[in-house]
Amino acid sequence: MKNTLGKTGLAVSPICIGTWQLAGPLALDGRPDGHPDPGKAQVIRLIRDLQERGINFIDTAEQYGGGEAERRTGEALAGQRAHWVISTKFGYRVGPGQAREDDASPGTIQPSLEGSLRRLRTDYIDIFLYHCPPRPGELPEAKAVLERAREEGKIRHYGISTGNPDLARLLAEHEMLEVLQFPSNLLDPNEPLRRLAVEHGAGTQVRGVMAEGRLSGKYLEQAPQWPADDRRSQGAKDFGAVAPLARAVPAGWTMDQLAVRWALDQPGQHSICLGAKTLADYERAIAATRLPSLSAEQLQALRSALDAC
Repeated sequence: MKNTLGKTGLAVSPICIGTWQLAGPLALDGRPDGHPDPGKAQVIRLIRDLQERGINFIDTAEQYGGGEAERRTGEALAGQRAHWVISTKFGYRVGPGQAREDDASPGTIQPSLEGSLRRLRTDYIDIFLYHCPPRPGELPEAKAVLERAREEGKIRHYGISTGNPDLARLLAEHEMLEVLQFPSNLLDPNEPLRRLAVEHGAGTQVRGVMAEGRLSGKYLEQAPQWPADDRRSQGAKDFGAVAPLARAVPAGWTMDQLAVRWALDQPGQHSICLGAKTLADYERAIAATRLPSLSAEQLQALRSALDAC
């Protein structure tokens, strides 16, 4: 089963492989910003196994693992490029001394693109997204750079990854919003961005569907433990607060499948960018895409459970 990614016309699997967690350790400005390394061989095997299960959509970025996510993706897709839709992002990158660089100015776009093409071992990228906010006054120049890259066959579509409706609308006003990646989940649906995407016919990649793990069902008894200096520790709060949702999980489903099915039931939400690390997690999500849409009765039970959270 494939969904059409908005006005791009691209046919994508409803589950997209996220690669931040597959890139291994990353430090930015002296602080951990990545995950323990699952191992290059395991990551490549996972991506290939997921292709066999019908997934054809993968999302990465030049920043992830300092380019390692793109390198691993390129190796995993070797010889199979035509079967995949690749999305990558520019603007956030790892600079000298592992300093965080946040710069998506027009002069950085072409070098970022060329670096991504090289690491991904491809001559074109299907979806090229802003990873950090552009300066509004630079958008006309940036659009010219992106359109030239499209004319050269190096990118097919572009857009932005953001949780900011005003920023997404600004790109839409400049006719630069072909694809929108944005956070949305049961606890925080982010309706303004979803409606904006529908209004402009943008393809959507929904991230954050598990709400930093709260909706995975894995941490109802105890929150995950991360070192105090790890960026993820800032969000490791109130994991048990979602316990009432367990009552709304339909029989035979898991909580993470409820989160996936709800997200895909929202109009205009085409694909979920999943931050999983194991084949088992992905298989549950794939199974959720084949479950029936939530019924009116199930939705009412879900609303009551959310009210109790």
